Amino acid sequence: MSEPSGESRADSPDAAMTERFDRWLQAFGSAWQNRNAEEMAALFAGDGGFFETPFGPPCRGRSEILAHWQEALGRQDNVVFMYRTMAVRDDLGVARWAAQFDLPEAGLRLEFDGVIECRLAADDTARLVRLWWHDREAPRRKQPA
Repeated sequence: MSEPSGESRADSPDAAMTERFDRWLQAFGSAWQNRNAEEMAALFAGDGGFFETPFGPPCRGRSEILAHWQEALGRQDNVVFMYRTMAVRDDLGVARWAAQFDLPEAGLRLEFDGVIECRLAADDTARLVRLWWHDREAPRRKQPA
């Protein structure tokens, strides 16, 4: 699921942030794939902000973030999430991400390609997450026989 950038020296502050950001992204992807809104909300600081799109209204605080993900995950199935870290600096991590999931009610499978910006607090919860993405209809996954 992960492909860290690997460009930082092991003893540099950026290397430590790369590891922190990688752990956060792995937990984000796991919560999404497992459709676990509580785990997703726990990744954010109590007063953290989540922008599903860069210009949309943010979800502020864990309760709003939890409500957002409960609604979103309730409509999704067969989620796949991947990422590649692009850059880190101080408390900021930026990664390219991709996801696919089914929307059973609509009979669609969607795929997404995007960028995630994340500012981590000292306790490794996210103070701010902003997503940019584009989606398209994807071929349906065949169910194993």
